[in-house]
Amino acid sequence: MRRWADMIAMGQDRFIPQAPAVAPVVHDGAGALRDDLRGSVLLLGNFDGLHLGHQALIALAALRSRKTGSPLAILQFDPHPRHYFRGEQEFLISGNAVQRRLLSEAGIDLIYAPVFDAQFARQPAESFVLDHLVAQLGISAVVTGADFRFGQFRAGDVPLLQAMGEICGFATHVVGECRDRGGEGTRISSSQVRWFIRTGELDEAERLLGRPFETAIQAGPTGWQFDPMQILPPDGIFMVEARGVAGQRLGRRMLVLKGRRPEARLPTGTSTLLWHAAASVEAAETRFERTDNGL
Repeated sequence: MRRWADMIAMGQDRFIPQAPAVAPVVHDGAGALRDDLRGSVLLLGNFDGLHLGHQALIALAALRSRKTGSPLAILQFDPHPRHYFRGEQEFLISGNAVQRRLLSEAGIDLIYAPVFDAQFARQPAESFVLDHLVAQLGISAVVTGADFRFGQFRAGDVPLLQAMGEICGFATHVVGECRDRGGEGTRISSSQVRWFIRTGELDEAERLLGRPFETAIQAGPTGWQFDPMQILPPDGIFMVEARGVAGQRLGRRMLVLKGRRPEARLPTGTSTLLWHAAASVEAAETRFERTDNGL
């Protein structure tokens, strides 16, 4: 179901899914791709967080795939290039579990997730297009932002994609800069969303995401814990909504965050948290009694 495509076609600000999502196929490039997944409309870029700018790209790609009857695909590197090149942690707006669910809800049919290693990083831009987009995926079109760069030394750009597409037989669709508030407000970018999260302005992050900031969380032997790659707000007290693995609502709780350590009486089965406006953003001394889940 092309939900965001339908959202744009109907002129709505936000689309409420009407049917359960179907999990996309994940292909790492090892071996041949299924015939029914070749010829896709492929999204290129860094889609961490799937904010409103990303949703505009996905909506355009979904419309193109629906018109042509082609699969809808997206490129996702594993590990993330920022982690590979610089060893960065604590920067992902959406960890893997949340992001995969959001992509399912967006109607993505295929996630192309090649291993990002030294060999992949050394590929010239032209080889990336020929070996992956053409030979491996057999794409019919790409949809990307105007500032997308790729290949060794980030030498590839949109004009190169357009030129190679004319030769290799795929179309290139480019989406320009997106701003909120009818195009007059803040530029919608992952960097801006990260800034709002890091400064505790979760209402502003929610405005650019088009939904509440969401993180995966799991119960470990010493208590609740987050993925080390997950970006988090500063220390403080927050209202969160606990959700189960299937997305069911489990109730709202107060959560104290200190040094990335969450303290809260979360319901059994909690898989993700939706974060709402902070009660306070500062180091907190509150402590909770332990439960069977670790806290």
